[in-house]
Amino acid sequence: MLNDLVNLFYPNNCGCCNNVLRKGEAHICLFCLSDLPRTNYIKIKENPVAKLFWGRVDLIYGFSTFNFSKKGKIQDLIHLLKYKEKTDIGFVLGKEVGKEINENIPPNTFDFIVPVPLHPKKQRLRGYNQSTFIAQGISEVCLVPVNEEIVVRVSNTVSQTKKNKHERWENVAEIFQLKNQENIVGKHILLVDDVVTTGSTLESCARKFLEVPNTKVSIAVLASGF
Repeated sequence: MLNDLVNLFYPNNCGCCNNVLRKGEAHICLFCLSDLPRTNYIKIKENPVAKLFWGRVDLIYGFSTFNFSKKGKIQDLIHLLKYKEKTDIGFVLGKEVGKEINENIPPNTFDFIVPVPLHPKKQRLRGYNQSTFIAQGISEVCLVPVNEEIVVRVSNTVSQTKKNKHERWENVAEIFQLKNQENIVGKHILLVDDVVTTGSTLESCARKFLEVPNTKVSIAVLASGF
């Protein structure tokens, strides 16, 4: 009753179309959620995200769930997630990633879900790590724990925009440091981020995990533009 009254005077709106959400909908209306551009890369072993890392880092799985395009719905949602404190959107979209995983990857494949960490200074400025909420959404569906105590970001890199491929790798080569690495010996890590472009940051983080004996790494990204 109280929630109905609150929604009457302060209605929740869809992050995509801005229409008032109906009962049972959360942050994104069901129509927009079903209309989001999906890649279906998880069904294709040699998909563009997986290929991006070929010859760079040895992954078990690599995929994105949604297609990122300029002025598209996913761009709008990620903007709200990253810059407007709409963290629940990350959780909702993370659950969609989790559903894909449950439908296409054998259960008990992953031991930990690890969101790519921000540098502490950047996280303090933003107030949160957007990838954490995506990871939590995946965890809710897949029943795999999120672990943010394994890896930390120790260097705050400059923009990659005007750098060539070699310069981009040099910019991120040693920006991560492992903690408590004895806890991941022989484990399969699912590394999670919001958007993949060059893949340099994800590669750097994945390489750190693969320094640990018998550790496996997969990458799940919310969106990619290729």
